[in-house]
Amino acid sequence: MDNGLRQSAQRLLDSTNITKILSQFGEVYIIGSFAFDLMTEPDIDLVVITDKPKIMSEEALSTVSKMHLFQKLEYGDFEKFPKENRPPFYILNMKTPFDGQAFEIETWFLPEIDKQLEFVEMMKNITEEQKQEIIRLKLNRRSKHKLSSFEIYKQVLRA
Repeated sequence: MDNGLRQSAQRLLDSTNITKILSQFGEVYIIGSFAFDLMTEPDIDLVVITDKPKIMSEEALSTVSKMHLFQKLEYGDFEKFPKENRPPFYILNMKTPFDGQAFEIETWFLPEIDKQLEFVEMMKNITEEQKQEIIRLKLNRRSKHKLSSFEIYKQVLRA
């Protein structure tokens, strides 16, 4: 884990106030490597739980774009355009250079708490050995889109 990277990520969250902004559109959860203190790349994963994922994701895109907080915004509609290993809902990716890194904040808009959130509690109790194994696997994978961090977490927790 890279403490400098995590500290930069925290500063980015704080300076943009993005979790508070997104809370207008649903209940915001910080998940993934930032939440688990296992960052190896400059990305932060958020989930917004809402009973109207399509509408709220579109409104969030509009609101965030008008605030000019990020260099680049990307929007994905995986309901209309399904993709393997992606939930059939909506994602807002916010990208920006920050502290010398190209950060990405991936934000899924979902109707209910995703199964990944169940891991938040489990991951709080992992051993230092498990943390090191997760980091080793993350650093050695070829692509995070072929082997997700979530899959790595499950693999190590089952071992």
